[in-house]
Amino acid sequence: MVTTGYHERSIALGEFKLAYQDWGEPGAPTILALHGFGVSGHMFDEFGQRVEDRYRLISLDQRGHGDSDWSPDGDYTRDAFVADIEETRQALGLDHFILMGHSMGGLNAVDYCSRHPERVDALILVDVGPEATKEGVENIMRFTQGPDELEFDEFVHRAMQFNKRRTEANIRERMRHRLRPLESGKWTWKFDKRFREGNGAVKSGSALSGDELWQQYRSLAVPTLLIRGLESDILSQEVAQRLATEMHRARLVVVPEAGHSVPGDNPDDFAEAVTEFLADVHENRFMPHPAEAQPPLDELVETHREWRPTGALALALALVGAAAVAVVGAVVLTRSSRGRRKRRGSARAGAVSARAARAGRELPAAGRARLRQNPRGRALVQGVEAGARRAGRSRAVGEARLRAKPLAARAGSAAGAARHAANSPTARIVRFLVLRGLRLGLAQCLANVEGLTRRRRKRGRRRLRWRS
Repeated sequence: MVTTGYHERSIALGEFKLAYQDWGEPGAPTILALHGFGVSGHMFDEFGQRVEDRYRLISLDQRGHGDSDWSPDGDYTRDAFVADIEETRQALGLDHFILMGHSMGGLNAVDYCSRHPERVDALILVDVGPEATKEGVENIMRFTQGPDELEFDEFVHRAMQFNKRRTEANIRERMRHRLRPLESGKWTWKFDKRFREGNGAVKSGSALSGDELWQQYRSLAVPTLLIRGLESDILSQEVAQRLATEMHRARLVVVPEAGHSVPGDNPDDFAEAVTEFLADVHENRFMPHPAEAQPPLDELVETHREWRPTGALALALALVGAAAVAVVGAVVLTRSSRGRRKRRGSARAGAVSARAARAGRELPAAGRARLRQNPRGRALVQGVEAGARRAGRSRAVGEARLRAKPLAARAGSAAGAARHAANSPTARIVRFLVLRGLRLGLAQCLANVEGLTRRRRKRGRRRLRWRS
């Protein structure tokens, strides 16, 4: 796929140059896109093709990547990247804009948004969060820190093994933007080779701890779209769901048939998710009011500790509990007695049918012949024989019903349990604990809910087996 709808431009930050691809018209709403580690702004080419008629897309080659200059002193810290974003905004005359970041670019976008919230109309985070899976990070490191100089086709082959969702034509187009030719005829990566040397050759990352990074995400009030690739090995579904829940104004979209590089793996669904989100923000349909401010965690914990039922309240709660137990017991006993009466009635009917059938079988043949000689006797014999036949059929049907009844009872019990599960005390307790956990932001609460639900289910299964 050859991309021709953009202009290659650059801006000078002192003696430092940053390159970018400029899509769309200058007067359209502007999206500033930040790529991930080891790639360039061209990772958003497929997205630019799909939105250039509605948005202006500025895909920045961040320092040390793509066609931008390498940092003279090897400074690739979060602070340095964020400073570049602000200087780019000033150089391009952007008063406010939409900020989008993938992976490393997403971390830089979150940091910028926390420092300059007044500049960002909406935030789009692509397969990035405060935590990344170790396996996925190691996969990226193995790919980017492999052989430094190869033939172009060898790089293409390695890239196709790394991401098997792309076509060879797409991989070749992307690698032309990630590699540069050498005088020897071979090719090498465009991003700063000091990243591949290790041993402290560059300064990178942030001084924030894991908890502080989570808090930085939670502090964002700007409308946020969090996009995860369904097959991503970097951002887990658990972290994505927790993040979308704990942020003030966030929407989570999982894009199918996509890994970590969502914009290129499934560009159609990615572009649809982004444009739908931006339309909702523009028309004020996306969570128009931020979530209520939560009290400090210490205050919530102290309030929870202080609230204990005492005195008359404790007595009232105990009485209510005892009354509930009594009502449930009465219902169970009533249903049990009804069942016993039905079974006794069925047994009596079965006994009568059995006696009638036996009488019909035991009537001697000679007696039947004599009785048939007069009209009244013939009618009596026919009535006894018909009654015996009906009794036999009724008995067979009754026995079949009795055999099927335990199965039906068990099926009914299971169906009843399923129907009432949503409104059971256990379900209400789970919903209460989940909502409380979301408000407090405590991951431990979710673990407690899971354990409580498992124990309740085990007790329910034991009761069901006993009743059956």
